[in-house]
Amino acid sequence: MHMRFVNTALSCLALACLAGCPKAPDPEPPPPPMGECDGVAERTPMRLLTRAEYDNTVADLFGDTSNLSRDFPREPVVHGFDNDAKSLQVTDESVTRYLEAAEALASSVVSSRRARVVPCQTTTAACAEQFITTTGRRLFRRSITIEEKAAFTTFFNQVLASPQATFDAAVEWTLQVMLQSPQFLYRFEEGAVPGSKWDMRTPLVDTELATRLSYLLWASTPDDALLDLAEAGQLADPAMLEAQARRLLADARADRGRMRFFSLWLRTGDVGGLGKDLGTYPSFTPALAKAWQTSLELFLKDSLRRDGTLKGLLTSDRLFVNQLMGPYVNQAGLGADFSPVTMPEPQRLGLLTQPGFLARLSSPDQSSPIRRGIFVLEKLMCQSPPPPPAGVAITPPLPNTGTTTRERFQQHASDATCAGCHRLIDPVGFGFENYDALGAWRTTENGKPIDASGEIVSATDATLPGAFTGVPQLARRLAESRQVHDCVASEWTRFAMGRDLGAGDACSLAQIQEGFSKSQGRFDDLLVAIVMSDTFRTRPAGVAR
Repeated sequence: MHMRFVNTALSCLALACLAGCPKAPDPEPPPPPMGECDGVAERTPMRLLTRAEYDNTVADLFGDTSNLSRDFPREPVVHGFDNDAKSLQVTDESVTRYLEAAEALASSVVSSRRARVVPCQTTTAACAEQFITTTGRRLFRRSITIEEKAAFTTFFNQVLASPQATFDAAVEWTLQVMLQSPQFLYRFEEGAVPGSKWDMRTPLVDTELATRLSYLLWASTPDDALLDLAEAGQLADPAMLEAQARRLLADARADRGRMRFFSLWLRTGDVGGLGKDLGTYPSFTPALAKAWQTSLELFLKDSLRRDGTLKGLLTSDRLFVNQLMGPYVNQAGLGADFSPVTMPEPQRLGLLTQPGFLARLSSPDQSSPIRRGIFVLEKLMCQSPPPPPAGVAITPPLPNTGTTTRERFQQHASDATCAGCHRLIDPVGFGFENYDALGAWRTTENGKPIDASGEIVSATDATLPGAFTGVPQLARRLAESRQVHDCVASEWTRFAMGRDLGAGDACSLAQIQEGFSKSQGRFDDLLVAIVMSDTFRTRPAGVAR
């Protein structure tokens, strides 16, 4: 009887469900793609501030320009850049230096720029709360959490309760702690909660995106206007994101962001410390090396300001010189200050003929076709030659008074061990032989005429291979090449992401390169294309930092 009742009840329940019960939900459909480059995103680890980013950040937040990071450990350089997220690690020495910098900065700010951290005039608990929330937001690049607010408030009150403590002492100590916190020193990126289990990418939280944007374009922290938009959720709108990218690029602070890339890409910071063999170049002085660096940096800023394109950078006829450089560039009547001059072809044209650039890519006692050729292949064509075989001496031939540099270096062509690589490198480098190790123009060496004929032997762009004579011819060919534009776009994207590019970046990178090409090589348009890419705006769904 009981079983019959149960079966009957189940049958009635089944019939009732067929008539009126809600249907079982359909399987969750996959969501629409987040962008044109749907697929697995590459992981960008949390990123420690570099020394330059640290200094720019405290300058923008507190007006401190004392270069507090000068004693921080130097960053490892990976692929020419110092911001590789995996390589940037905190060490015992780093912790000590962060402590020293925080103590110095907090003391200086509270004693002479108090209004930058304390937005009120009282010494009440409400004023302390304002200090903690406003300063915490600016340092952490987002509103502080309830837990953070409670922890910093407790610490503030503990300091204030200690004997002879003052309100400002509590501010100073709390600021020290904030400046040493991981929330300030690292750029954390959790990403938004995935919309469904099918998501392979997830957007960055708006404040995380604001931080990526400002550290790419300003090499510094977001301003209040950008943070306000981020916390209002408005950066998820592509039109708003692009508008903010262009706003930041129009700001004077964008010069720092652009120059951060170029200073690392070209290693301009190494130029001022160059040394040369005084037996070979008795006129060289350390002051000349510093002049080379200033000249090169002024050239870069001028090219970015006046033209702002890759072609302009490679083919500008401008040179910045002072009286120290005058004898090396055939300019008389110069003063101590740097002045722009127009250099006629065939002597100078663009970046590749700047004296500081040429001096860096030289040996102390002679020019270096190898270094110059490798720069063109690696940095402009993205065709890195393979490393030399193990055990092969890579010492350049010694200079002598009876031969030219070209004659000495042509031994690679007859050495079977070296010829495989140098058949690609040397023909490009020999085209630079009109410039000695000081970057000075020459038509003879050791009484023999200079042969500046060169050749690009191999390239993916069919317009690049072929013979050329002198750097101006080479520069004009490179300036028109799609391969060169794609290479520079790839370099800047790697720098923007702080990591190697992988398969998950391929679609975005192709779009970035296409946009750079269509913009006629405008650097600011390249930066906007990077910012608008899926690679820049997303991270892998469900992947911990």
